[in-house]
Amino acid sequence: MEKVNERLMDFLLKSEIARLPEEKRKLYQFVTEAEDSLAEKAATVDEFYSLVLADSPVNAAMNYFQWPYHKVVAMLMEVEDELDQKIKHRSKRVKWIEFGAGQNPELMDEGNKRLFLFIN
Repeated sequence: MEKVNERLMDFLLKSEIARLPEEKRKLYQFVTEAEDSLAEKAATVDEFYSLVLADSPVNAAMNYFQWPYHKVVAMLMEVEDELDQKIKHRSKRVKWIEFGAGQNPELMDEGNKRLFLFIN
């Protein structure tokens, strides 16, 4: 069930990002994509931190959006708080219905996997 919860949280995060106002969504996506790019280059956590310090996603966002530092940081913090609250709220309302082989054999594939249906 751990992997299911991870997938659920990823789904909820993507869903809430898509619902953000355009300005917030673009900033958040820009910074997270920059961070992800640096993480792919890094072999260790320490190397990642060094890359972030050398090529700060916040500085890149400042240049790209032509915004001052305080606006970028304040908006990022606001977006992260907003996403956290919305995801917590939605995750409390989630229901999972498990269909196993005994319940509906047509839904099972050769690997005998279970289908989880998300209802919100």
